[in-house]
Amino acid sequence: MTATPTHPSPPPTPALSAWRAEFIHPADEHAFRTSVQHSMARQLRVALALWAGLLLLFALPDLQVLGATSPLFWQLLAYRGAMAALLLGAAGVLRRQPHWATDGRLAAWIAVIGYPFYFLLFHVREDVRIWTVGMVMFMQFCMFLFLPGRVMAFVPVAVFGVVGSLLSFVLLGRPPATLLGLAFLLTLPALVGYVAAARLQRVQRQEFALRQRLSETNAALQAEIAQRIELQAELERQATTDPLTGLVNRREFSRRFALDLARTQRDASPLSLVLIDLDHFKRINDQYGHAAGDAVLCTLARLSGSCFRSIDTVGRLGGEEFAVLLPGADLQCAAQAARRLAQRLADTPVEHEGQRIVAGMTAGVVQRLPSEDSLDSLLQRADLALYAGKQAGRARTMLALPDGSHQEFYTGLHSIG
Repeated sequence: MTATPTHPSPPPTPALSAWRAEFIHPADEHAFRTSVQHSMARQLRVALALWAGLLLLFALPDLQVLGATSPLFWQLLAYRGAMAALLLGAAGVLRRQPHWATDGRLAAWIAVIGYPFYFLLFHVREDVRIWTVGMVMFMQFCMFLFLPGRVMAFVPVAVFGVVGSLLSFVLLGRPPATLLGLAFLLTLPALVGYVAAARLQRVQRQEFALRQRLSETNAALQAEIAQRIELQAELERQATTDPLTGLVNRREFSRRFALDLARTQRDASPLSLVLIDLDHFKRINDQYGHAAGDAVLCTLARLSGSCFRSIDTVGRLGGEEFAVLLPGADLQCAAQAARRLAQRLADTPVEHEGQRIVAGMTAGVVQRLPSEDSLDSLLQRADLALYAGKQAGRARTMLALPDGSHQEFYTGLHSIG
């Protein structure tokens, strides 16, 4: 019995960590990072290139204030150049190792290396000290939003930026009140950046989980559709096919007759029918058992495939009775095909449990008359011809002539065709 397809249940939504803004299950997190690593690598390469460009660009104010003869200018320029080279080198590495972008540690370590430059500026450029504080605040915020990676990887970097800046001002001798205000100024953008980045990364992962869920649901639906199509095909096969022999059943045979009849009437072509009945089938069942009888039926069905054309329809009408529709074939052609089947059946003993069963058949052959529009009419005339063959001693192919008489076409001993 064919199983009834079940409706697919939606897969569970992966859980997210509240603080890390990452999937709790490592496999889900790995799948997400794999899916975004190339886009994140491109974004990080652009961010690193812009960072390097800005570092070099702000060498111009150093030149304007310090002058080209100042050793401090050349020291700062060397630092800027080394840092820019590091940033561009990291961008180059990301082309070959895009997964480093999603790991987060590369961007975090670059940010750690970049902060000491601002700590240095606090000491050597008193004239831009306030501006430098603003830059550190800006970096605290941008680090979370514009350097793609894992949000928690930047938290210790932000702490390093705050602590390093405070230590720099401690060395400059600033009072505690100033340090407290500075701590607030530097911590606030880091906190805002963390909250914004965590929310953004959480939304990205939720969208990824939704896409995955839709993809899995679509896959399940496609599988169910395929299963339903397969089930429908199986039901149609069962509704139109004889389960023992694999031939069409009477219902499908009638449907195909209607199609062949319409084609015949349209093209004015002949249409013939062969009605076949196995000889002494009851004796075979009684002597050898029903399994042997089934084997004989299946043998006849198998042999019919090589004795009739692909356009012919072979069907089992019931019991040991078979019928064949032969569109485009006249009475003689149909009789020749029936004779071939009878000869093949007689020459093909059925092997069953060590027994050799030689089966025979009687056939009635009829060609459609112009006035005939029903299958029952052809079957009735073919059945009369078949009955005449049985009465004459079986193992015969009989023709149903248009005038209602019957003519023997073939027996196991001689033929007249």
